[in-house]
Amino acid sequence: MKRFLVVILIFLFVQGYGQTDTLMIKPGAKAPSFILSTQENGIQSFTMPYMKRIVLLHFWSSNIRKTKAVNRLLTKLVERYRNAQYRSAEGFEVIAIAVQTDKNAWREAILNDTLNAFTHGIASRGYSDDVCKKYGITSLPSDIMIDDNGSVIAVNPSMTEVEEILDDRKNIQPVKKDITGTLAQSSNKSDVSKFIRLYLFNHYGDSIAKTTTDIKGRFVFTDVKLNQDFTLKVDNKIDITTSDPIALYSPAGEFMMDGRTKDHGFVFFISARYSKKLTESDTVNPTTNSLGQLDIVKHLTFYTNGKGLTPKDEQELNPLISKLTKDKSLNIEFITHTDARMDAAYALELTTNQANAIKAYFAKKGIAGSRVRAIAKGNTELRKICGGTIDCREEDHLLNRRVEFLIYKP
Repeated sequence: MKRFLVVILIFLFVQGYGQTDTLMIKPGAKAPSFILSTQENGIQSFTMPYMKRIVLLHFWSSNIRKTKAVNRLLTKLVERYRNAQYRSAEGFEVIAIAVQTDKNAWREAILNDTLNAFTHGIASRGYSDDVCKKYGITSLPSDIMIDDNGSVIAVNPSMTEVEEILDDRKNIQPVKKDITGTLAQSSNKSDVSKFIRLYLFNHYGDSIAKTTTDIKGRFVFTDVKLNQDFTLKVDNKIDITTSDPIALYSPAGEFMMDGRTKDHGFVFFISARYSKKLTESDTVNPTTNSLGQLDIVKHLTFYTNGKGLTPKDEQELNPLISKLTKDKSLNIEFITHTDARMDAAYALELTTNQANAIKAYFAKKGIAGSRVRAIAKGNTELRKICGGTIDCREEDHLLNRRVEFLIYKP
């Protein structure tokens, strides 16, 4: 009797495993079409290939915290790759499929988390839904990447792998250069940080390179893909005892930013525009770089709690507007920052007002809103850290109180 039961259990296990293995779709397979309920209580059919676009089917749930973090990263990815120029595809699309029964919670998550960059549908029968069965979805989050011919090209790729696939299919390959600079004490750039181990992480948190500063405090990360945000981390195992933060200097010796203390070390959050500056010899004057972008920082003054521009501010902006007017293929992105002398809530309100004032002026001058992207950062991205034992001078506050402009071809 016991032997008979064992045989039955083995048979059931093998049968169950075989069913799961059969259902799980594999790279190279033809992606099946499916039907989903939409946000407006409608029904939409999704046929692969989908509108000649490269597609990422993203299975998630508003009830699972991990999927919310993935959604934030995917939003950044879509912003960069949706309308990129590909060799054969006409763009990139994320079809977000919520695997859950609660439609109200699903709609609230889309609204509260600002998931407007995705095409949304819901598998309201959970894993029993037809789309989950067709793609073999048994856990969340899960992702299936499909090319413009309707073939599966990746199952559960990392964010970095998704970028690599998209980059490989673009008309123009991403620029790769060495990122270099110097680490030294913030108040004394000649007091360099020697033989410090450094790690470079991309904006998804994946480690992509490591190096060590030399006797002059200089570091080099070779052949790094630009046009993305980075995190530079000082080895947290070392014992750093200083009230003066380690600072990042450009190859030309210009102060870039202070490091933020974390786990007995220092961390530098480097935006895409600063990563490019770490590849150039002239980081003071605005330059047109090899990516075909114009990168410039301005110190506007504003008035009425940031809600209006002064005549001097308008004069500063007019050359940028002239460039956009002459070349309709260009877009502009700008980020407003303020200093550390106010609380975070008011700082965000102030920079939001400033961003809206600049955007309104561009609209007044005839620049379409679709060509303008405004971002308010408050005082979350200080170049000069003020606090604790460090007192900022007025010129340090001015360094933090800035508007960063980027003119580019999408």
